[in-house]
Amino acid sequence: MADFPRPKHWHRRRLISEHAFDKLRSLDCTFAEFERSLERAEIIEEHALSDKQVKEVVLVVDWTRPLHVVVIVDDVNDEDRVITVYEPDPNRWSADYRRRR
Repeated sequence: MADFPRPKHWHRRRLISEHAFDKLRSLDCTFAEFERSLERAEIIEEHALSDKQVKEVVLVVDWTRPLHVVVIVDDVNDEDRVITVYEPDPNRWSADYRRRR
């Protein structure tokens, strides 16, 4: 089992879904701010979807508010797909937003 949290390394081509882009806009987070904040992102959860795909929940704290980013790591297409971005609910997450309650 992997240790969490751990740094997120972006070695693959990064794609951002239209949904994630719309969520950033609704959070008033510019794409440039988001890109910068991903440099210090941490993986806080990881779930295998198949032999070649993993879903990661990534915490971003280098923005005005903490954000969770859901990423599909796809080894077949050699890409990290950002599926959605959201502000974690403090009632559902620990105070540091790294563990579910």
